Amino acid sequence: MGGFIAATLEGQPRRWTRGFGFSAAIVGAALDAESIEIWTDVEGMMTTDPRLCPDARTIRHISFNEAAELAYFGAKVLHPATLFPAIQQDIRYLF
Repeated sequence: MGGFIAATLEGQPRRWTRGFGFSAAIVGAALDAESIEIWTDVEGMMTTDPRLCPDARTIRHISFNEAAELAYFGAKVLHPATLFPAIQQDIRYLF
């Protein structure tokens, strides 16, 4: 699905600044999905921004809490609020 799903109170489409991952998490939670996949320009969450550090490595296993903390402190791969719908519905999250 495309991202940035939002509307004004009058029903006009609007860009949602929290990003496509948050939109996918909300829809996945509403549909009681088994997993949510976020496709980005990198393979999963990484130890640092690969554009700034060529030695960046993919994080193979990460908990929801660890991913949320990375997002909160600036990881650009997802908005900090993105994980909450998945955590509440116990949905697997794939990057």
